[in-house]
Amino acid sequence: ILREDNAELRLAKIGHDLGLVTATHLERVNESIRAIEDEIHRVRKTVVKPTAAVDRHLSACGVPPLKGAVSAEQLLKRAELSYADIRVLAPPPAPVSAEVARQVEIEIKYEGYIDRQQREIDKFRDLERQRIPVDFDYSRIPGLSSELKEKLAAIRPVSLGQASRLDGITPAALSVLMIALKAATRKGRQP
Repeated sequence: ILREDNAELRLAKIGHDLGLVTATHLERVNESIRAIEDEIHRVRKTVVKPTAAVDRHLSACGVPPLKGAVSAEQLLKRAELSYADIRVLAPPPAPVSAEVARQVEIEIKYEGYIDRQQREIDKFRDLERQRIPVDFDYSRIPGLSSELKEKLAAIRPVSLGQASRLDGITPAALSVLMIALKAATRKGRQP
């Protein structure tokens, strides 16, 4: 998600809010974002039917001929094909800039990876929202090693997110800590 090729698209609004990006430049970026979204929508909705011309193009790219109609999105997800091929097989109604084409290809080809990364970001945000009381007694948590109990007591992380980044905190240890926090919250007291 945090790629250099999409930095301007992600950060222009923040730059504008800080007075670093002009309104004119922000509008150009917003136009690009709309163009990318529109083209992704078009590619997803466009159906490519098997024809002699389509099969010749696919064959030249090392892709077997179509057995039935497929979406342009499904074709673009194939490793052998690029947005340039989609432009030939399912031409857009208006010219698409190279930058828009590049972003469309990345967003569609790597959608699974991007979705997985977004889920990880959402999980991280959830961990950051789960606060740990300042006076939480780590020594009374069964299932944590003495070393981790000491480390947590010494550092006193303010959230599960901060605790997850401590050296030695495994996913299992984080789960134990999370369960202990939930139990303490349910009981209205510490473990």
